[in-house]
Parts: sequence; structure tokens; C-alpha cells
Amino acid sequence: MEILKCNGVQKVFGKGESQVTALNGIDLSVEKGEFVAIVGASGSGKSTLLHILGSVDKPTSGSVIVDGMDIGTLNATDAAIFRRRKIGLIYQFYNLIPTLTVEKNIVMPLLLDKRKPEKKHYEAIVRTLGIQDKLKALPHQLSGGQQQRVAIARAFIYRPAILLADEPTGNLDQRNSKEIIDLLQLFHRNLKQTILLVTHDEKIALEADRIVTIEDGKIIDDQKRR
Repeated sequence: MEILKCNGVQKVFGKGESQVTALNGIDLSVEKGEFVAIVGASGSGKSTLLHILGSVDKPTSGSVIVDGMDIGTLNATDAAIFRRRKIGLIYQFYNLIPTLTVEKNIVMPLLLDKRKPEKKHYEAIVRTLGIQDKLKALPHQLSGGQQQRVAIARAFIYRPAILLADEPTGNLDQRNSKEIIDLLQLFHRNLKQTILLVTHDEKIALEADRIVTIEDGKIIDDQKRR
């Protein structure tokens, strides 16, 4: 089942002589349950693509269909709601709210919808991530690896259609990086979670089922590994 479809996605920044084409005709299809790594040099367009897939930004032209919704047609409010409910986002720098406890950070997407977390799902996530003893702590009281685990828990709390991870290990040491990727693999296997991971690290990319290579805003290679 196709969960994501990009048709001719183009993204242009600026005008006139300062115009830059970040994405130039991206066609991409992702099946539900796939683990896809998106790789490319700095400036290749991979993070721009991820932002568009997550409805954080809009394409200049082309369409992006996520779980049956053309997200390019959504206004800012509807895009934010769709992102909160359907897209799990993990960034390099965690993006936790510093004044909220770990527990509140995790359930924030649900609280914004005035919903309570499903107890078994919530407990399974925090137990799997090994942060059950940190729920009352504030983000600054955690290590980098622990903060990223909280960010992962927040991304999974709504059972997203797609998890988008933008260099999630870029701010971590080698040991914590491996642990984070192992955890993403665990959620992928056990929950059949669809994951798109942007990385410049070849070793991390090799953990994915499929590697998509972007260069100068175009997909130049797309290989399934298993």
C-alpha cells in the first residue's frame, strides 16, 4: 500500500539572479512499512524534501500525497493539524520544550487536541525507549541521547502515518547514535512503522531497507537493499 507519493516536486527559493532551485522534479513513491534512507551531500536538497514531506514547507510546483491527502493544498492551520496527527518528526537538536517535563513533552501532540494518551501505547513506548524513570525530569536534566529518546517518544505517540527523521544522530556520539538507530529499527519491525531518514552517514543509511540518493535537487539513485 502506497503511503507517500511525490509527483514532479519542485522547490525554488528567491527570485531573479538570486533564485535557487533546491528540488528539481522529485518523483518518489514509498510503501507503507518501508524504512527509507535519503542521502546526499550538504546542499543536495534532502532536508528541503523532508520539510515538504512533513508539511513544514510547500513545494513551488508538483504534488505530495501523504496517507491519501494532498498536503500542498492545506492552509497553515490545517497543515499544522495534519503534521501533528499524521507525521512524526525527529530533528538533530531534539526541539523539546525546556519548561515542560519529559512526560508533558511526549504527550504534547495529544494535549493540543485535548486528548489523553492511550495508557498501554504510552507505557510501551517509554518502556521500549528506557525513559520510564525520567518522566518527571526537565530536558536540561537529560543527556543528549536521552533527549533524543524523548523526541522519538513524542513522534510515535500519535501513531503517525510516516516518521521523518532529519539527521537524528547528528548531535550524538557513536554509541548513542547506534542506540537511536537500533530503536528506530525496533519500531519499524514491531510496529511496521514507515520511516524516512535523512542522513549523511553511510553506515546509518545501510540500516535502511532502501537508499534514495539526491544530488542537485534530483534523485539520481534509488536502491532497495532487502
